[in-house]
Amino acid sequence: MKSLFPLLLVPVLAHAGVAYDVAVRDVDESNLSLGGAPPASTVTHCFVEDGKVRIAAASGKMAYLFEGSTMYVIDNPLRTVHLLRHATLSQFAAHYADAVKQLETAAANSPAPERPAAEQKAADMRAVSERLREPVAREYRVTARFESVDGRACRIWEEREGEAKRLELCVAPAAGVPGATDILNGMKTLSQFRQGSDFAFGIDFGLSEWWADFSSLAGLPLLIREYKYDSVVSEVMLTGLHTGVPRAGQLDVPAGYQIQAGPDYTQWYVR
Repeated sequence: MKSLFPLLLVPVLAHAGVAYDVAVRDVDESNLSLGGAPPASTVTHCFVEDGKVRIAAASGKMAYLFEGSTMYVIDNPLRTVHLLRHATLSQFAAHYADAVKQLETAAANSPAPERPAAEQKAADMRAVSERLREPVAREYRVTARFESVDGRACRIWEEREGEAKRLELCVAPAAGVPGATDILNGMKTLSQFRQGSDFAFGIDFGLSEWWADFSSLAGLPLLIREYKYDSVVSEVMLTGLHTGVPRAGQLDVPAGYQIQAGPDYTQWYVR
């Protein structure tokens, strides 16, 4: 349990970070066109400091801590903390590589009649591993459109995959947003984890580090619209930014909680 020490031993009062909310709103345009009620938003509370990140559900039942290559899942009703295995992209890749190697070894040692099927199984696993790591070709285009999010001006960028527009990102210069550098550092930490963009934005960028070249945007996305078939399907907003927020246990494992190693990230994610 040595990986817990950085969280448990850092003095609480000597630090302060940035707190903000992420509101994810699913958009059903067909429903809106018929006069339906505006869709509700799902809000998560975020705290970042020195690249460490805490994301908590608004209900207070679950919280997630990300530090280095470790992901802690805090279950408040059960008073437990899970340290998930294979949670980062590098751990995931190493796990897959080990699984492929084991299958190839098993195939080589299989009886001749069973060897073709075993070799095919190993080849299929290797193909899956390689496909998951293939980069996605993305293109960013800055537009002349400006909007405002929580009173802050931002400029619209479009992200395209192939010929289809997938995202609109309203980007504010980092220098004009208090705590933007800290938030971006926290997002870099999250980008090391599988589905890290889901935790950060509620949007899946797949298995890609520092999602889709965010560094080229030269700022902090305050709003992201996700498109499918030329229609908006979700909208994400970063709001309520506050700097200098005391840590006050935000990055600490709660005292008295039972610490459990595992399960595997995949087993947890599909729960």
